[in-house]
Amino acid sequence: MAEGPQMPAMPLSLARSGQTVMVSRVRGNEGLKHHLEELGFVEGSEVHVVSSSGGNIIVTIKGARFGLDTKVASHVMTM
Repeated sequence: MAEGPQMPAMPLSLARSGQTVMVSRVRGNEGLKHHLEELGFVEGSEVHVVSSSGGNIIVTIKGARFGLDTKVASHVMTM
């Protein structure tokens, strides 16, 4: 069953304030992937970007608010 064209994944670090995106995958070493998974960054989760500036990004995921630096946020791929 063929699906229509998909948007390419982009790192969460590139999402704009006010944007809601969906996690497509998490990259990085096993420790980082496990940590982000425990916070709720799993495939299919919706992430709302509250603000993004100065090398940090504040997001809401599964009812919780987190601050991530752009280095960590660049490992979360979104659609």
